Amino acid sequence: MRRSHRPQCVTGTYFISSERIKDAIDFVRTEADAIGCEFKDLFACVDTENWPFLSDLTVDVTCHIRFLIQECNKHICEPPAHFVQQQEVVMGECAKLAQRVESVYMSTRGKTARVPLINQLVYLGESFSRFVDLALGLLVQTIVFGLELTADVRNLLLAISDVISLGMEGDHMCYILVREGVMLSLFNICNMETLLKVRAQALRAISTICCIPESIQELEKVGGLECLTDILSDKAQGEEVRGEAAGVVAQATSPAHEHHLPMVGLIDNMNDLLKTLIDLCHTAISNEVFLLASAAIANITFMDSNASDILLYLKAPSVLLQCCLLNKATTIFAKDQVASILANMAVMESCQAEISRQNGIDILLNYLHEEPSSFRSAVEIAACERVLQKAAIALTRLSRDECRAQLIAKSQGIPRLVKLCRNANSRNNSDAVLVACLAALRKICSVCGNHGVDPKDFKQLIEPRLMDSFLICTHTEENFV
Repeated sequence: MRRSHRPQCVTGTYFISSERIKDAIDFVRTEADAIGCEFKDLFACVDTENWPFLSDLTVDVTCHIRFLIQECNKHICEPPAHFVQQQEVVMGECAKLAQRVESVYMSTRGKTARVPLINQLVYLGESFSRFVDLALGLLVQTIVFGLELTADVRNLLLAISDVISLGMEGDHMCYILVREGVMLSLFNICNMETLLKVRAQALRAISTICCIPESIQELEKVGGLECLTDILSDKAQGEEVRGEAAGVVAQATSPAHEHHLPMVGLIDNMNDLLKTLIDLCHTAISNEVFLLASAAIANITFMDSNASDILLYLKAPSVLLQCCLLNKATTIFAKDQVASILANMAVMESCQAEISRQNGIDILLNYLHEEPSSFRSAVEIAACERVLQKAAIALTRLSRDECRAQLIAKSQGIPRLVKLCRNANSRNNSDAVLVACLAALRKICSVCGNHGVDPKDFKQLIEPRLMDSFLICTHTEENFV
């Protein structure tokens, strides 16, 4: 078992009060942050040799730490020995700090005593951080045990709700949740046929904490991908549950993660996973479910180039473009996913032909006419920029064939690409969109000639080096020679 300490106060219901544990965790984190700020003041006092204030502040910090320890003990039933020992270490370091501060305050050796004093502050800070980490872990364990008390659905939902709430408070909290076994408990819930009513909520909780490398590693370790694939392939689950499962896959495979790790299990399950996700896109009634499923597919195409072969076999271009015609991809976020999939698939020549056969060029040209100025929120504007960029990239790749390049030109693709290059507002001053559009223009004209292209546009956007055209369009002070 991963956890050696089990609070004795846990009985047949989820703790004495679910709110008490969540409030206790919030309280510990808030007070720890406040003490952290006080530590910064202590270091500042040492740097400025403000010994009188350092003495007073040391007393305040020590009292604050003692107060936090007492409050933690009120919420942690029968604390384990290592936790009690860490409390003693912290209080011992507090006493050593007080002695050093008093010694410096009473002597005239302030400058020579700075290094030992700073070292003592570091020792106290490290031991205090360790204490806070242990306290949060023990409190989270109580929530984990609540997840294991599956007889009462109401209390189980309260525990899951706590996980979601805590998971939204940052990466460190997600790390503690995963370390204490939340991932395994949540997947155990998903695998239980008697808990179908809470499966969607459990999947949402998993998605919430799948934002750090440790979460994704744990997901693989507990057989999460296999479980998700089974849920996605079971149409009896209902659209909401399957949509939440797709959301977990999308979150776990997101290229936005800072330290993105390859998922070994993804290769083993890729065929089945993509098949179920494409099927979910096809059958989805909810636009949100379509968004989640398409996002998962898009992320997988970024992670593994073999995904394009599988998607081609599954007739993904046909399914996705049909979904677009059925108005499933109406939001800019859904269009972002569709554009990503088409752009990534368009790397392969066999996929290019299929995208063209399914009138993918028309969809991509429509995406090219999205206007960032028509959106208000920063996330929507950023998504619109990505749609423009990926549509231009997809068109560049499709233009390797002369017939397709001619089709793009005849469909008035060139004037729109020129406008996106010339008019900074039309691309929200995005350099990424500009580069993609310049590349598309150059590819189309290199394949089917520059007929119909304004001579000035040809001279400034197509004929020069790419960097020179870029500088012209961004109106820098550098001149094209």
